[in-house]
Amino acid sequence: MKDKTTILTIITYGILLSSASILLNDIREFDFQQFQEFQNWSKTANKNEPWFISLNALKWSYYIVSAGLFFWRAYLIYGFTYFISILKEIEKDIYFSDKNINYFKKIGNIFIVYTINVLVLRFLLAAISGSDFNVFHQFREEFTLLIPCGLAFYLLAEIFKRAKETEQENDLTI
Repeated sequence: MKDKTTILTIITYGILLSSASILLNDIREFDFQQFQEFQNWSKTANKNEPWFISLNALKWSYYIVSAGLFFWRAYLIYGFTYFISILKEIEKDIYFSDKNINYFKKIGNIFIVYTINVLVLRFLLAAISGSDFNVFHQFREEFTLLIPCGLAFYLLAEIFKRAKETEQENDLTI
């Protein structure tokens, strides 16, 4: 079993490193020129005019929403680090521990929270940029599997919890 967990740990580290490098590359390619334009606008803007109805406020909103999307992608990558913690527990032959149960719940929670927040942010981004937004099209993309995976991790947490209770009962009867 130790060989298989070692292979799974290596695969998980590979996924984490590639995901982090993709995120960093996306951040590097992001148009930070908009922030410079916002700073230039703020120097020349009429201070008596309401800020939230100006064109530059929409650009600033786009910048904020995009930063939020980067944050949530980093949060999803953080969620994958719990797989390594689970694999370390399994390597120690501790399968039904409270740690593993909590890790499964946290992974499920991260997947579901990520999906909902990114969907909301994409909706806001589409509203800001004036593009067409189709909820069903968004679910055909990356979201198709994340909510069911999140629910599956909640289910795994419950299964591990019951298995731990059964294991404790069996230890008492012997």
